Amino acid sequence: MKLSKVGVIVPIYNEESTLGNVLLQLYYCKNIDRIIVVDDGSTDQTWHNLRLFKKIDRLKKINLIKLKKNSGKGNAVKVGVKFLDKYLDASFNYILLFDADLIGLEEWHIQRMIDDVKNPGISMVIGLRDKGNIFLNMLMPYFPLNGGERAFERGVLIDIIKSPLIEGWGLESVMNDYCRKKKLGVSKIMLNGLDHIGIQTKKYGIKAFAKEVFDVINTKRRLIGMRWN
Repeated sequence: MKLSKVGVIVPIYNEESTLGNVLLQLYYCKNIDRIIVVDDGSTDQTWHNLRLFKKIDRLKKINLIKLKKNSGKGNAVKVGVKFLDKYLDASFNYILLFDADLIGLEEWHIQRMIDDVKNPGISMVIGLRDKGNIFLNMLMPYFPLNGGERAFERGVLIDIIKSPLIEGWGLESVMNDYCRKKKLGVSKIMLNGLDHIGIQTKKYGIKAFAKEVFDVINTKRRLIGMRWN
């Protein structure tokens, strides 16, 4: 029996075109013990596809959670973390987060994040998506990071989701602020060849993009001067 297990939470909203490869790569990663998929009120064929995938889950690694209405990525992640904390045993010491709109995800991307978060002194790993440009990739670690590919020590993520500021699109900003102010070890690793569909205008329209920008700015404003217990 493993001394520590790895759980993955995948928040999904209308990702029928990309979720297949993401789930396959996570599913066949030998060091992933459980995958918790939270469908945040999808209106396309996402839930149907998830149920088909569940039918061939011979390894019994997948748990599906269906939310009745779209409530935002932060809440979807919180639901997944609470499920893991309540129903799965305490040996799940590491939790990974992966978005479902990824393009080019491979098993080595996942394994590298697992290996990194298990290093002494590391509480959060941020996976950097490949911008396809050497100069941009070199600059990226020095800018505020909002990417969804993360790995955590279990207790760190459980503490983070207690904050009401994770609602909407504020989740990654809260994660960054928590680890910075707590002076926790953060690792940033380049995941070469990994990209995603893109900004919200391509997926859901200009209104969704405007809301994302507003949520991020508003969350950063509210985090100024905030102290974590």
